[in-house]
Amino acid sequence: MNPTRQALRAATAPAHDRVDAAFADFDLTDRESYARFLAAHADVMWALEAALPGGRVVDDWEERKRGALLREDLAHLRHPGESWGDDIGAIPAFGTDHAIAGALYVLEGSRLGGKFLARRLPAGFPRAYLDADQRAEKWQQLLTVIDRLLCEPIALEAAIAAALATFTAFERSAEKWRKAEVGQ
Repeated sequence: MNPTRQALRAATAPAHDRVDAAFADFDLTDRESYARFLAAHADVMWALEAALPGGRVVDDWEERKRGALLREDLAHLRHPGESWGDDIGAIPAFGTDHAIAGALYVLEGSRLGGKFLARRLPAGFPRAYLDADQRAEKWQQLLTVIDRLLCEPIALEAAIAAALATFTAFERSAEKWRKAEVGQ
């Protein structure tokens, strides 16, 4: 593994683990819990996709977006007009391509886990978001861009900061929706 990518992965591993733990409490075999799981993703995904100028880093950013897939799955589980909320705290600033790359690392990396989770869903549950197609070359393309962009320490630091902020937004959203699930 490229040392830059290795450093990005190592620096974000604890945050990644916290996000995995926060989302692990949702029961994906229960429709209501699964809807909250998707809502927690939607709160962050919709805000990030609106704010992130990903096209500066990957040419096919518009094709990579999954917000519409979340809307589709949520509409299948609930009335599409229902409010899901959006209070997750600050979305990171994306002033540099390095920061954009850090956020994309988290968003695109989440597709890999989504494929695994989609296999655990009961028949009849919507899975467009979790099972979103990502050809291996798309992930590799992003990793190549990351390797090229983040070769200087200051660039790597900006990417790490954006990736950590992105993980934090997901973690906060999961906590919010978990509390809603248990009625706290």
